[in-house]
Amino acid sequence: MERFATLLALLVASICMAKAATVSEAEFNAAVTKNGFKAPSAEVYRSFVEGASKYSKEEQAMFLAQLLHESAGFRYTEELVCLSGNKCAGKYIDKVGLPGKKYYGRGYIQLTWGANYKAASQALGLGDKLLREPELVATNKKYAMLVSVWFWDARVRPVLGNSNQFGRTTKAINGGECKYAKYRKRAENRWNIYLKVAEAFKITNKAKENGCYN
Repeated sequence: MERFATLLALLVASICMAKAATVSEAEFNAAVTKNGFKAPSAEVYRSFVEGASKYSKEEQAMFLAQLLHESAGFRYTEELVCLSGNKCAGKYIDKVGLPGKKYYGRGYIQLTWGANYKAASQALGLGDKLLREPELVATNKKYAMLVSVWFWDARVRPVLGNSNQFGRTTKAINGGECKYAKYRKRAENRWNIYLKVAEAFKITNKAKENGCYN
């Protein structure tokens, strides 16, 4: 009886996971490669499913498009300007950050400031782990993805609301691209990435470009 209960529980869990993974690995990799990037490791896909399966497939397409733009196709997990010389000295310093630690941008959607590292860490059930070891957000693919999910939940979804406007997600991530004409090409690049992701995901109710600068 006990064995039967265990098997039943495993079956139910498998069914739930299958329902949650609305985007197959083939669709995910197609969305990445259609945008000219190399297919990422299976770990990246699994982390995406773990964090983003709570979203509709339409929202997952927007989320993935922003991930691809921000990380250059999952290639980068750190703010490049902070990796050489002393260019980030004195940046991202707040009362929450710990001495000797740097809280510059890390993750597929870059997380900055000690307060955000702490909030993301606690929301993920990690206590203050990411505050104490912010480097993990760059070196651990799962954390790089899950802090990006946290950022999406905390900063992007409130701006997106119930709309179907992709531009709102861009505004929430980098409002400067929506405000200043000199950065408009970057916002347009995000949109073009989204269109290819939506095609790979076979999205029929595609998002509108609106919400950034129009």
